[in-house]
Amino acid sequence: MGCHPDRIEGPPDLVQIQRGPFDSLGFLDPSASPYVVTSKEVVMTLLSRLLFALVGLLVSTVALAAAPFATIPGSNSPVALRVTGYRGGTNGELTVEVVNQGKKTTNFDAEGLYFVPTGDPDKAPQRLGAVGPFQMETSKGWDRKRKLTLAAGEHATLKLDVYCIDSHRRSPRTGDGFKMAVGRIPKVLASEIAKNADVAATNVGGYAAPTAKGSVQS
Repeated sequence: MGCHPDRIEGPPDLVQIQRGPFDSLGFLDPSASPYVVTSKEVVMTLLSRLLFALVGLLVSTVALAAAPFATIPGSNSPVALRVTGYRGGTNGELTVEVVNQGKKTTNFDAEGLYFVPTGDPDKAPQRLGAVGPFQMETSKGWDRKRKLTLAAGEHATLKLDVYCIDSHRRSPRTGDGFKMAVGRIPKVLASEIAKNADVAATNVGGYAAPTAKGSVQS
């Protein structure tokens, strides 16, 4: 009877597999000697890896589900906001979700909002300030607005153009975590930033121009 060169015949629970000179990640390791493992060891290894993956997925899901809404600072409006993600490098955009938690129609305005990084403060990126009109997700795509009217209980997903605040920290990267700050940039300063952003965008053809983001955020 023929025999596979990588298998050793024996009882089903003691079948052994001849492994070649590979390291634990499956890469060729010329310094390692061939070794033998039992089928039980293979099964236990696979089960432990599966358990590790499931735990990681559960932790990620719980963290995402636990991300709370926070009331917009510096306003009596019942609108609340939570960050759902950052995408891009230095000239990126922050995606947020807003909801009107009140019983009447109200307005949302992003001017003066800024966001602080989550995670290890020693490795955190710069803080981010909202600038210019935001983009709102609609059934026809993304529509740029300066203010948003929300009916009672209405949700909306927005993309905010942002600028970096702390020059001594690294630039943000896709996947960095952020949350809305508990305060708001002073109104006079926020208005001046918005005015300068409008001028910068106008000089390159408006906020929709390909080079507008870099001009506005610089």
